[in-house]
Amino acid sequence: AKNYVNFPPLGVILVIMLAIGVADKVGMIASLMQVSVIKAPRHLTTFVIFLVGMCSHLASDAAYIVLIPLSAMIFQAVGRNPLVGAVTGYVAVGAGYDASLFITPVDIILSGITTGAAHAIDPNAYVSPLDNYYFIACSAVLLSLVGTLVIERIVEPLAGKYTGDVVLKLEPIGAVESRALKRVGWVALAFLAVVLAVVLPAGSPLRNEEGGLVPSPFLEGIVAILAVFFLTLGWVYGAAVGKVKSARDVAGYMAEAVKELAPTLVLFFAISQFLAWFRWTNLGEWIAIYGSHLLDTGGLGGTPLVLAFILLAMVMSVFITSGSAQWSLMAPVFVPMMMLVGLEPALVQAAFRISDSVTNVISPMSPYFAVCLAFLQRYQKDAGIGTLAAMTLPISIGFLVAWTAFLVLWIEIGLPLAPGVGLFLK
Repeated sequence: AKNYVNFPPLGVILVIMLAIGVADKVGMIASLMQVSVIKAPRHLTTFVIFLVGMCSHLASDAAYIVLIPLSAMIFQAVGRNPLVGAVTGYVAVGAGYDASLFITPVDIILSGITTGAAHAIDPNAYVSPLDNYYFIACSAVLLSLVGTLVIERIVEPLAGKYTGDVVLKLEPIGAVESRALKRVGWVALAFLAVVLAVVLPAGSPLRNEEGGLVPSPFLEGIVAILAVFFLTLGWVYGAAVGKVKSARDVAGYMAEAVKELAPTLVLFFAISQFLAWFRWTNLGEWIAIYGSHLLDTGGLGGTPLVLAFILLAMVMSVFITSGSAQWSLMAPVFVPMMMLVGLEPALVQAAFRISDSVTNVISPMSPYFAVCLAFLQRYQKDAGIGTLAAMTLPISIGFLVAWTAFLVLWIEIGLPLAPGVGLFLK
């Protein structure tokens, strides 16, 4: 029980998902996704779908259910192939799963597992949900550009024009929802203004003793701040559309969010016991020391080591579709090993994110592969696994090449992964 209670991401994911759960259940996130994509200029439709998809993980896996049909209908509405639209929504969420402009539950889960693994070498090590932020935010923009290029120059020409007679009309959000989103926008601006007013003054209690922000109480409490932010926005939206009439309604939506979180909590129990067992047996340390010795002897380190790790993790990702489950197996071995040859745990985690994302959309073992295929068959009844794989494979390859090259460039330039987070241990 102690191992489970002390598991780093447990409390954090519960807090953030209670808040995001309210925003999701009242329909705010789905409405934001729909408005963002519908109002995009026609020539930017593909790019916006990719960017929205990568930022939609605030709604967890529900993003697939919303964006796949939405993208198909938008493509058809502007005279493009709806099958390509459905695939665009699918790969935007799946192949870009670990990239986002925002901190998402993925960051919280991965950083918690990385922290637990790093304790084998440094009991005081801490990887926060922010520790990959610069890299994943820039990656979201890069991958949106790459995805747009691949879809419009390769996938769409190969797919050709849609010749079927199935037409699914896109229903715009109502006036009530539109007004609610405007209120949410004003409240969000007010909330951010208050945060800035508290953080920016040199003597702010949210800064550290030297007056800086890295590290600081502000960054350490970022999850709590985000939780209050999303809870406030969800409450405002819910009240505006009539779904929140009292605090009891909010509590009900939180309860629904926790129910959906149950599989993750069970997985956390298994992961926490596995990590504790690894620490107790010292097996992780032994493998890390022996492995780092082999790496030193073979002269494999820095960028070549990161590339080798990405390839290994990518092969495993094809068969293990849960990123958190795979990382819980790999982190206890590879994080300590790479720390011993001088790599920051956050860099190892960033490399893993690439391999975890790019294989999501080509593995038939993924449940959302079947979901996307079902949507394709609504437009084309004879669409099969080959149809979907032929459209997702170019995206997967494009993302792998571009994202890996981007990380290599990031390492060679020596850019920080996040505020105060370098690439190599001092």
